[in-house]
Amino acid sequence: MQIVILRNFAPRVKDSAGKAVPSKKMNIRVRATPDQLFEMVSDVEKYPEFINLIPELRITKKISDTDFEAEAIVAYKMFRETFRSHIHIDREKSFIRVTKAQKGGALKTLENRWNFRELSDGTTLVDFYVDVSLKVFPLNMIVKDKMGRASELIMDAFVRRAKQLYGVIGDKSTTLEMRAEIKSKASI
Repeated sequence: MQIVILRNFAPRVKDSAGKAVPSKKMNIRVRATPDQLFEMVSDVEKYPEFINLIPELRITKKISDTDFEAEAIVAYKMFRETFRSHIHIDREKSFIRVTKAQKGGALKTLENRWNFRELSDGTTLVDFYVDVSLKVFPLNMIVKDKMGRASELIMDAFVRRAKQLYGVIGDKSTTLEMRAEIKSKASI
């Protein structure tokens, strides 16, 4: 399966104290349809099945058909923390936004956006952005240091899961001019 990933560190976002928070932006071509990827990413309770860093996740509050809150346990080496987030899904726009819930657990700030756009060959451009800061200083330093690599590992887990669930669409020999494809799509 050919995967084209354009990785960029987004400009540093500053928190209320003026300190930079870790952020990451990726544009990834995935050989599945936008609808398939949207369904997979919005099904958050399945994350523990394929993301090693998340051993537990549950929906804690259904607010509406498009909004809910979830609680995740994230484990990395000797650290284990609870994170609470608010998830907004917009099926019409193929857009998912995740922010810190009112009682965010270990989260100080969270902004995560997923946008799924069909490319000319039927595959999908996933436009992904995340910035996060944690309340606990040592953990925040680890996140700051490992943000890029952790984001890539998690995205790789999503790509593998999509291949496992849906197979591969599109002609493998087709090489898209990704920069032109991205320019033709509005970015998030």
